[in-house]
Amino acid sequence: MVKTRTVLLSVTYVSAALSYGAVFEFVHPLADAAFAALAALSAVRHFLRPFSVSRHLLNGLALAVMGLSLSRIRADLLVEPLVDGVLVLLGIKLLEAQFQRDYLQVYLLCLFLLLGLGLMSMSISFLFFLVPLALLLTLSLLLLTLEAADPLGQLPVKAVAQLSAVAMAIGTLTVPVALILFFILPRTNFPLLNLLWAFGKAGMGRSGFSDTVSLGDVTSIQEDAAVVFRAQMAPVAFKDLYWRGMVFDEFDGTRWRPSSGRETVVFPNGAEKKAGDVRQTIFMEPFGMDVLFGLDRPVAVERLPTRTRGHGTFRVFSPLFKKTRYVVWSRPVTPFVEEDPPGPELLDLPPSISLRVVDLAQSWAHEPSPAKRVEAITAFLQSSDFHYALENLPKDLETFLLKDRRGNCEYFASALAVLARLAGVPARLVGGYRGGYYNETGGYYLVLQKHAHVWTEVYLDGQGWLRVDPTPAAALTPAQLYIRSLLARWRVFMDTLNYYWFRIVVDYDVEKQFSVLRRARALATSFSEKPHIFSAGRLRSAGVVILGLFALVCFALAAWHRPKHQPAQRLRRAYARRLLRHGYVLKECQGVAEAAKAIDDPDLRDRAMRFAQRFERAVYRDQNLDKNTLRALQEHLRKL
Repeated sequence: MVKTRTVLLSVTYVSAALSYGAVFEFVHPLADAAFAALAALSAVRHFLRPFSVSRHLLNGLALAVMGLSLSRIRADLLVEPLVDGVLVLLGIKLLEAQFQRDYLQVYLLCLFLLLGLGLMSMSISFLFFLVPLALLLTLSLLLLTLEAADPLGQLPVKAVAQLSAVAMAIGTLTVPVALILFFILPRTNFPLLNLLWAFGKAGMGRSGFSDTVSLGDVTSIQEDAAVVFRAQMAPVAFKDLYWRGMVFDEFDGTRWRPSSGRETVVFPNGAEKKAGDVRQTIFMEPFGMDVLFGLDRPVAVERLPTRTRGHGTFRVFSPLFKKTRYVVWSRPVTPFVEEDPPGPELLDLPPSISLRVVDLAQSWAHEPSPAKRVEAITAFLQSSDFHYALENLPKDLETFLLKDRRGNCEYFASALAVLARLAGVPARLVGGYRGGYYNETGGYYLVLQKHAHVWTEVYLDGQGWLRVDPTPAAALTPAQLYIRSLLARWRVFMDTLNYYWFRIVVDYDVEKQFSVLRRARALATSFSEKPHIFSAGRLRSAGVVILGLFALVCFALAAWHRPKHQPAQRLRRAYARRLLRHGYVLKECQGVAEAAKAIDDPDLRDRAMRFAQRFERAVYRDQNLDKNTLRALQEHLRKL
């Protein structure tokens, strides 16, 4: 027997711990410490050494906490201060918990924390916390009812298990109702959550691309395992896995940036597709920029109005602070012919370019054509003298080319572009991502910040823009090292669930709702207009399925109502099996002691008699088969 209050407190503490775990990664360290201290103090009060607490003091503390939380709210920090405050309030309420209203307030705060998680993260982890918390809170309400009827009551352990089963059954019954409500309740496209994300964490947590490329910048990005986007598409060859984002065509000696120029507004479906074009559905994470990515090289974007300058990059009209889905068509050919030839500015270089670098470029002036010059420069950068590195990077291009000769993609791409321009070949940088982890189950590429990459494009007369990636293949890139870790593999697996969670639940908007309704209407219409669809074969198949389900339900009910054997019956059957091994049969009408006396072997008879005497004393005289007695009888059986 256990006290109802003890069980209630235990379930309440588990619920609070679960809610805390849900928001753990978003909470301020001071809120963490305050909650931990209050929870530890309340555990001492409730389980070890009860002491009184002034409710006035706790109420004053709660008001101070909420005042502090509200004072921390800013335009770019809306949800986190409130979650911090609710967490500390939860600790205060745990310490205060005594009456029913205190427990109800604790459960309400647990739900508020989970709501905070939903506002800060749309990951499927929300569901993993919601389901057990709902079951725990249901069980808590059942225990509260019992505790209200008898504050000093006790429960058998078996009753606690039965209450847990009832709570689980109630939770299971709510699932179909929740699913129906999910699909039929009207959705809105009003971007309330988008507003929160725009001013909240989504706009702050990314270390991704910027509008410029400075030597060494990508290194910090390649240490970030955050998801950038998922591209649903058929797998393609690794050599074609370049995700184009931005073009950088102005170089000031230290950094590359996009040049200013006239942009064209492109409405969805505004470009013609050709055979061989690759269609991708991109599920973009909140990125904080207005750049859209697509397999090199994108030629059209659907679902979103965009603006472009005609060199294979597309931008939206405001930064992406929410999960965004769009379709992009790509033409993975290189060289690629653009509508307009490059202007003379794509040969411009700042006067600060080192003369030693200029002299180096002159060594390829004798090559007969631009293509040969680019080929020779690329071979020079990919020679064994150069090495891929992410640490101790050189300070500028001159040091990289003539001294250290070690760097990451930014150094190699910049060096090729500068040397090509010095050799009279128009060149520019392209920023994006290289590679990705293909998820066979979901049929999509998962692209992380670790895949950030920069490469070069050079213009060859009569051919177009040629993609050249001078970065030598590293033995192991950060992305390759990452996927080797067990944690990364687990994350990729979990990403499959997140992917479907986003597609089915988060992305279920009013447009999809109308689509489901249209399909349901079309199906109903087809049933009424095409009675022939109820063919004999289909009716037989449906009958088989229905009968199979009926048989399955009957089997489950029969198993559920199957008579449960009592411990005494199980022991008697086990005793009979032991005797049968020695050639003796325990008859239905025969007592266990009577059967023992009929054994010829004195030693076996003595061991059987010890079991029989203990069994009959426990079952018939004491009527008590507690754990110790069962353990002793089973020990006797093992000796038979």
